[in-house]
Amino acid sequence: MVLISCKNCHKVYKKENYDEFICTRCNHLVSKRIKNSLQVSLALTLSAILLYIPAMLYPMMEITTFGVNQESTIIEGVIGFLEYESYFIAFVIFTASVIIPLIKLIGLLLIFVSLRINTKMSNKTKIAIFKFIEAIGKWSMIDIYVVAILASVIQMDEIFNIKGGIAATSFALVVILTIIAAHRFDTRIIWDESRE
Repeated sequence: MVLISCKNCHKVYKKENYDEFICTRCNHLVSKRIKNSLQVSLALTLSAILLYIPAMLYPMMEITTFGVNQESTIIEGVIGFLEYESYFIAFVIFTASVIIPLIKLIGLLLIFVSLRINTKMSNKTKIAIFKFIEAIGKWSMIDIYVVAILASVIQMDEIFNIKGGIAATSFALVVILTIIAAHRFDTRIIWDESRE
């Protein structure tokens, strides 16, 4: 007899083996592990890492003032707020736009690589890192919300106009891909003796 739980509603079943079946509570397909969970999550994380580069290098926002275009990257925006002595806003933008996505990407990559390479990191540490990544995941979208609100509210043609830059799309994709990668990852793989 083996115990197997539904990933959707967490109902636990006592079964003869790990064959797939339909959950009686939520009609979700129950299997021992989500198929290709690690590979899909790793691919999404690597894609997010590649998108993180243009998100940091290209302009996040394009401001037109009296016909003159001015573009700024995330780091230039942080430096601008520091020059105006708006330290709190600079700290929030730097944390939400640079530090949190970097922590998420490195944390996910560290967990995924540690499952393939023998490391001294304990399973409890991996789960703690994963839960922390899930908790901070949504806070990275602050930048995108600010750009979207400003772009939708301030539209006066050539007098004063704000629109999102190339980095806004890249950054939004980084956040979305890391959220999907974390959601798609089956944490039970961490506890498996024999990896799939």
